[in-house]
Amino acid sequence: MNIRAVLFAGLCMALAYGLFRQAPPPELFEQSDKAMHLLAFFALTFSGCLALPSWSGVRFWSLFLLLGPVLEVAQHWFQPQRIFSLEDALANIAGTLLAGALWWLWCRGRAVAA
Repeated sequence: MNIRAVLFAGLCMALAYGLFRQAPPPELFEQSDKAMHLLAFFALTFSGCLALPSWSGVRFWSLFLLLGPVLEVAQHWFQPQRIFSLEDALANIAGTLLAGALWWLWCRGRAVAA
């Protein structure tokens, strides 16, 4: 197994722990949970780009854009004391879009340099 796959798997496990633990993480500052959602989905998506290079663009991006809201709903199903938050779902999507923008810039830069 390569380092990219190990990184992606580790981030998947960390995200699952954060989303499905009984109590939400402590709020470090106002709206810190939104920042954590954005950063978590940014890291997950960007590492997914590295670990899954053979996936087609449409399949990969569709899955990762849907993953944010779906996991937010699933969080409430598995932990009823945790509630669905539209803002958290949007932060998840924003993290994925941010990773997509960075990925596009990085790939474009590599193509120009070649």
